[in-house]
Amino acid sequence: MRSKLIVSLLALIVLSFIPAIAQDDTLGTIKRRPINYPSRVAIKTNLLYDAVFVPNLSVEVNCYNNFTVYLDMLYAGWNLPSKNIYWDLYGLQIGARKYFGKISRERAFSGHHIGAYTQALAYDMQAGNLGQQTPGLNIGVGLDYGYSFPIASGLNLDLEIGLGYLGGKYYEYVVQDGHHTWRGTVKRAWMGPTKLGASLVWLIKKPTKIANKRKSRKK
Repeated sequence: MRSKLIVSLLALIVLSFIPAIAQDDTLGTIKRRPINYPSRVAIKTNLLYDAVFVPNLSVEVNCYNNFTVYLDMLYAGWNLPSKNIYWDLYGLQIGARKYFGKISRERAFSGHHIGAYTQALAYDMQAGNLGQQTPGLNIGVGLDYGYSFPIASGLNLDLEIGLGYLGGKYYEYVVQDGHHTWRGTVKRAWMGPTKLGASLVWLIKKPTKIANKRKSRKK
């Protein structure tokens, strides 16, 4: 119950920032910088995951007219035997989105965006003598909304939230005398925020100068 409350509060915080950042006054500040940055591929890392020591990487490709597809990956395997903390977590997420708004016409991977995604998650986590383990993948689907804006020539900050369903099950266990004792199986059927991001986005610039040189040589 506590974890659900924390997730919901974080989601509300991120969601409250998006409209303020997306106001015209903010865009006016951004437009004073050179924001044109031709790019077909973006590399991302979610700073919220990084803050809790979960390394993650996302690759997003601009397919056509600001329609993009992306793949998110995360993995963490941390052990602190002295405090009986073990953390083994991995996940995968695939999605598609559409960017829109004035800034999206001037800069790739920028502006408002809406999309859909599917995700898979598995973990084995222990803190003290209590632990949880998924016997397989927990699967989720959802819809997301966000806003991505430039913070440097080739960098964006992307704030997003996703609402959907995450289903599956996990085992609860207790560690006694070095042995894992099963306590029960819990079915998961979570409806609500299943995605939360504050991502640093690196736009990989297209080699336009090289392309222009090749064209001039052909002429």
